[in-house]
Amino acid sequence: MFNHLLTSQTSNLLKQTAKFAELRQDVLAGNVANIDTPGYRMRDLPVADFQNALKKAYESQTAQPASLHPPLANPENPLTELISPSATSVHTTNFFPESLFQASEKKTQPGITFQDANNRSIEQQMTQISKNSMLQSFATELLNLQYNQLQSVISEQV
Repeated sequence: MFNHLLTSQTSNLLKQTAKFAELRQDVLAGNVANIDTPGYRMRDLPVADFQNALKKAYESQTAQPASLHPPLANPENPLTELISPSATSVHTTNFFPESLFQASEKKTQPGITFQDANNRSIEQQMTQISKNSMLQSFATELLNLQYNQLQSVISEQV
């Protein structure tokens, strides 16, 4: 029962979303820090690819019937499932390859390319930082709520 709460697909998707948002925040902050660097090209993580991976992972979750009590891999020691990675988390990571978490130069960017070959846009970067910050806050708040529910169950405050 606890294994299902700890490794639910929703938690894994939220963890991936929070990880992506954290890494993207670093990249966007680097873009702002280098706004006046001659020749610097703005970088970003592949947002559309991440959204597609998230959608595929969610669709695969809804396609599989959920069980309230999944079978134990090791009936003699059910606590090993809490410690070892489960099939659910492995299944989720298949949708999120490392290339989704690596920054690259944007292929096409709106705006002007300046004479120093910089394609800066402070307004665009600050907008992206704001949107990304909201995504990260959303994912971490939902994870917090899930862990608070788990803590309530463990402490029997239902």
